[in-house]
Amino acid sequence: MSAFAIAQDRTVSGTVTSQGDNLPIPGVSVKIVGASGGAITGSDGKYSVSVPSGATALQFSFIGYTTQNKPINSSGVINVALVGDSQGLNEVVVTALGIRREKKALGFSVTEVKGDELANVGNQNVLNSMNGKVAGVQVVSSGGAPGQAARIVIRGGNKSLTGNNEPLFVIDGVPISNANDGNSAANEVEGVGTPNRSADINPDDIETMTVLKGSAASVLYGNRGSNGVVLITTKSGKASKGKPVITFNSNFALDNAINLPEFQTEFAQGTNGVYQEGVSRSFGPRIAGQEVKSNAAGKNVTLQAFDPRKDFLRTGSLINTNLSIAQSTEKSDYYFSAGQSKQESIVPNQGFNKANVRLNMNNKISEKLSFGVNVGYTRSWGDVPSLGQSGSNPFFALFGMPVSWNLKGYGYEREDGSQINFRGGAFDNPLWTVNKTFNNTQTDRLTGAVNAAYKANDWLDFSYRLGNDYYNDISKSFFDINTGSNPNGALTNTNTYRQELTSTFLININKRISEDFNFSATLGQDYNQRKSRIYQQIGTALSLPSITTMNNVAAFSPDYEYTSLRRTIGAFADLKFDYKNFLFLNITGRNEWSSTLPINNRTYFYPGINTAFVFNEVLGINPDILSFGKIRAGFAKTTRDADPYQIYNTYAKSSFGDGFTDGVEFPFGATPGFTVSDLVRNANLKPESTKEFEFGTELRFLKNRIGLDVTYFENKNTDGIVAVDISPATGFTNAVLNSGVTRARGIEIGLNASPFRSADFSWDINVTFSRIRSKILETYPGIDKFYLGGFSGNPAIYAVKGERYGSIIGTGYARDEQGRVITDDDGLPTFVDGMNLGHTEADWTGGIRNSFKYKGIGFDFLVDTRQGGFMYNGTEESLDFYGVTKGTADREKDFVFPGVNENSGQPNGVVIKKDGDYYSFAQGNEEYVYKNNWVKLREANLNYTFNLNKEKSIKSLTVGVYGRNLFIWTHVPHVDPESSSFGTGNGQGATRFAFPTTRSFGLNLKAVF
Repeated sequence: MSAFAIAQDRTVSGTVTSQGDNLPIPGVSVKIVGASGGAITGSDGKYSVSVPSGATALQFSFIGYTTQNKPINSSGVINVALVGDSQGLNEVVVTALGIRREKKALGFSVTEVKGDELANVGNQNVLNSMNGKVAGVQVVSSGGAPGQAARIVIRGGNKSLTGNNEPLFVIDGVPISNANDGNSAANEVEGVGTPNRSADINPDDIETMTVLKGSAASVLYGNRGSNGVVLITTKSGKASKGKPVITFNSNFALDNAINLPEFQTEFAQGTNGVYQEGVSRSFGPRIAGQEVKSNAAGKNVTLQAFDPRKDFLRTGSLINTNLSIAQSTEKSDYYFSAGQSKQESIVPNQGFNKANVRLNMNNKISEKLSFGVNVGYTRSWGDVPSLGQSGSNPFFALFGMPVSWNLKGYGYEREDGSQINFRGGAFDNPLWTVNKTFNNTQTDRLTGAVNAAYKANDWLDFSYRLGNDYYNDISKSFFDINTGSNPNGALTNTNTYRQELTSTFLININKRISEDFNFSATLGQDYNQRKSRIYQQIGTALSLPSITTMNNVAAFSPDYEYTSLRRTIGAFADLKFDYKNFLFLNITGRNEWSSTLPINNRTYFYPGINTAFVFNEVLGINPDILSFGKIRAGFAKTTRDADPYQIYNTYAKSSFGDGFTDGVEFPFGATPGFTVSDLVRNANLKPESTKEFEFGTELRFLKNRIGLDVTYFENKNTDGIVAVDISPATGFTNAVLNSGVTRARGIEIGLNASPFRSADFSWDINVTFSRIRSKILETYPGIDKFYLGGFSGNPAIYAVKGERYGSIIGTGYARDEQGRVITDDDGLPTFVDGMNLGHTEADWTGGIRNSFKYKGIGFDFLVDTRQGGFMYNGTEESLDFYGVTKGTADREKDFVFPGVNENSGQPNGVVIKKDGDYYSFAQGNEEYVYKNNWVKLREANLNYTFNLNKEKSIKSLTVGVYGRNLFIWTHVPHVDPESSSFGTGNGQGATRFAFPTTRSFGLNLKAVF
């Protein structure tokens, strides 16, 4: 009877997983050896194939894994764990909606970064670990403050003319917020250095980070994916079979400021060569040990050169500790982690801390039904700096402080509570700032999802995910009595709440049409709801000094409250066709409904199509020369809806003034008063639109020793949602409308190579290169530029018609037709306001990472660079005006400004000196605009892994040392040219008293039990 059964056609089924992580592999080719027919594994790695009599084995093949043949047994079940090819391509990647797909089938560019590459140098904000690792991705740090925000953009970051250009973040399939709430005035270089919410992510929990760069890759995410998507997959217990695997990881680092300004040490505080306290400038007498009267000291003192920067700054520190436990059984797995990070700033009394807990669980309830939970909780808290031109930015006063000022000796507070400061006005003694003011923030965040999947048969399954991202931030800003900008003191409490709910239902189909054709599809519907609420209590005067509660407030401004609610609903289809596993076609379509747009425009459709052709086997190319070859192309249209409440006019609190008195502000007593907002909303507003095309190739040579990935892309963006100035005669000042057209073209190159590999030694190289050219094609009739960000005064950053995205508009030298600077009769240069001083967009960026391994020793380092574009060095301009930079020490020398006289046209011959008047009147913004070129040794990591007996309690032990921001090569003086005063806003390319970059040296210990 048994022999008779074996002789008949029968069904063999099973599951194909990856031996490395025990995860199912979709798309594996299952062929019957010696016979026709076969199958493709589904999204859960399962297959079922009808086997004819006489067949003896099945062949399992998938690119990036070693092909295996398995004999057919009598049980009818064959489970296979494919082993990754050590010289393979790591070809399974996470794509939109969390679907794992074979990379060779993709018709668009996607880059995956392993979690270990993001966690090995201890960055608190994981975004700062992405520099130089992904072609087409640019990360700009706001400085070296603990937890400080970082801006990330993909492919130029100019799809929205004036709106948000950062990508969508998705964790385990759940969209999350990356808002920077505490710095809402980032484009005005004011505010507080709070983190954006990517700082809540624990790098130790990340398994992979996948970047979907173009519209073709991200179209299924709707309008939120139009700027690209960063997909984060956290760790699971699937790779930890048997006993629980416990991992302990800890690092400790010391931080010091780098690229600080170079200061002159020859001249004291004062003007016109005379010592004078209370002024901001250092054009006083030459320091020669003379005795002067000091009001700050209350006596005569000897003039000498101090180092206020050294007296104020300290060595910062960072401690990260993380403990995780993971395990899997036949039907379930779990991953649990707990971690804490504590960072002390280089500025006294400032720092940032966070604690993380995560639990990921999956359970196979039956052969058809599975269930999973992913939940993460983060609490972050700290004292963060004021930014930019705020009088309480410690670096504004610290960098401008005269070298003759004894910061440590004079202190910051008199017995009567008044402030001791080298100057008057709104800018505080930095010691006063860190002892008598603070910006405190505490955030509680909960992200998570529940998901379920049901497999109806071998080609059809259903899945559902309900995700939530919730956080509540409580912040307090305190300015004690006698603070420069708030002489009566001030206290503001702010409560910011955001919640995002996402529901996603998917139908997955994977059906082999014939031996040569395979068809798969994902049909789905999603719902997204985002709520926010900001509530502020604002105290404008204090009763008593140093008491930081609202009970101590003597005068209030009216409370401020803002709430918003927005919803989107989407329906989509993702159709995939595969011919003989070398020709692939992917057609996508999504229809979306947005609550923030008017009824006639709130529904919109975006299509996408991409294709890939794997040609190396089809053309019979020698695999020893060309191991893999693919060309790909993709096109998609995406949109971006409006922010809430842009289509109907709103009311604002009223205030009236007569120009002679303080006027009246409502509520006036118990009487409320409102008026229509100055901004005219638009009941016919349309969504912003992007059409993007990309073409690329992936090549692997010499048995995968060399890999090349090249992509060309072009996008065109129309119907920008902007606010334009209108005539006040209308009763309004601005109007919201659709206008503007931008374009970006670029090329992205990724190169990886393994020049040498042996049993004991390996050397791997990864190179990235990006070149992007954007252009503002249209603005609005009568308006040639849109404001992106700026200082109180010149310069500012604009989007200018006909130029690349981001232009520095400020004061430049007046020149004649030959380009010579025009000088006046006093020998000083003349100026033209509103001059375009250069674009801020880089000409190209790149990175090179080298990794070496010899037995248990590992060493890797990353060098990245930016070349081209311009930046405005506002720090240098201000410090030159104050007379504290090293370059101002030549003030006693004769000098002739090179140029021609405005009246005679003859070369200027007037001899002047570079004194205080020169730096007041002869220096325009143009003098401080530089080519933004730099090269950084971004990371270096040296470690040793001990070869331990696997039967012992400690399975693996790794110790190492690392460094971050080790060296910067640049001709831009006094600052790190990468740092930005504009936080996460669009107005990049300018810095003025940004928080200095820090260099870190650290130790790392990792043990696996």
